[in-house]
Amino acid sequence: MINRRSLPPPPPPEELGSWPDDAARLADRSTALVELSRRGLGIVRLVLLWLLGAVAVLGWACVGLAVQSFGEVGFDPVSGVVALILAAVLLVPAAIALGFWLHRGHVVRRRLEAWAALDPAPVSEAQSLAHRRSVLWLLPSVALCLAGVGLVGAALAEASSRTAKVSSTTYLVGLGATVLLTGVLGLAQSFSQRRWSAQLRHTVPVRRGGGAHR
Repeated sequence: MINRRSLPPPPPPEELGSWPDDAARLADRSTALVELSRRGLGIVRLVLLWLLGAVAVLGWACVGLAVQSFGEVGFDPVSGVVALILAAVLLVPAAIALGFWLHRGHVVRRRLEAWAALDPAPVSEAQSLAHRRSVLWLLPSVALCLAGVGLVGAALAEASSRTAKVSSTTYLVGLGATVLLTGVLGLAQSFSQRRWSAQLRHTVPVRRGGGAHR
């Protein structure tokens, strides 16, 4: 049986004979697909993406403060170095955490494909769940993309001004790029899951030997 507290593992190789009959195999397949659909577009996963974006925004604010300390309000190397250290402390872990976030999504997708390939039977519950949650991801992600484009545009407009400050322009560019990237990642996840769920309406190619893809 599938443990709902952890990420469902890939299906075992067919030669192990892990299920007593087809009914048990289909029941585990349905449970795994529903749970993986829930994890792939989970609220916690979406909030985590936003939190990483917020941390990156704080990091870019520190970069702007460093630029300001090194030239715009008088040379203050101590404040500038401290701001750069804070920026690194915020931006580097956020980038690493984002890598793990992307890897987790890749693992979920591979396991969805592996479980779906066990049998051509559709799983309407998983399809419906993925559809609802993809909409939940889609709407705020579109808003973030629009906000990111607007911020980047504002930064470019400010950069062309004679009175533009390098620190504020740097911050606006970092803020806009971060917000835009957060929205794009949310959109990509939403469309990917929605496309996969649509495939459940049709016959899924059945896996032939060799076990699950890892």
